Amino acid sequence: MTKRAKEIDERAAAMGLVVEPLPYTIDRDTYTPALLALLSNLLVWGGSRVFYHLHGIGTNEWRIVSALGNHPGSTAAELCEVLGINKSIASKSVNALLSRGFIEQLGGPRGSRYLYLTPEGNILHDELMPIALRRQEILHESLDADEVAQLNRLLVRMLDSIDSMQQYEHDMLGTKPR
Repeated sequence: MTKRAKEIDERAAAMGLVVEPLPYTIDRDTYTPALLALLSNLLVWGGSRVFYHLHGIGTNEWRIVSALGNHPGSTAAELCEVLGINKSIASKSVNALLSRGFIEQLGGPRGSRYLYLTPEGNILHDELMPIALRRQEILHESLDADEVAQLNRLLVRMLDSIDSMQQYEHDMLGTKPR
């Protein structure tokens, strides 16, 4: 962390602020949620900078485009499920992509809106795909093929625990699952 002048710590202590490390804390390098969040934040931030520089979209929009490449005709709710994002992020990203002409929505029964890539969205997908894959290659550089496969298996297994995690969160909040 930053090296600060002793006088700053003395002023902080005089104000009753905590100036010494707490005895019981989370170590970032051994706490899986922190490691995953740090890695995710770095990937999202870097991806957004590159994608925005090249095409004026961020990582969330790229994720929608990529998901629609795999699941054409998905609803926003289905994309939220596939991508693990909340409705407000999906709505903002879908609206940005609609306004840029990268996706189109078709109305269906009971007000459903089905989302598809436009020809421009298909081009966008194909131009960003090699960048996304190269970023993955760089991420895997320090791992051999067996380690990459093992990592992916472990991450998928961790994703399988999400229902239990969400139940725990509902229990802590005193809410009911949807």
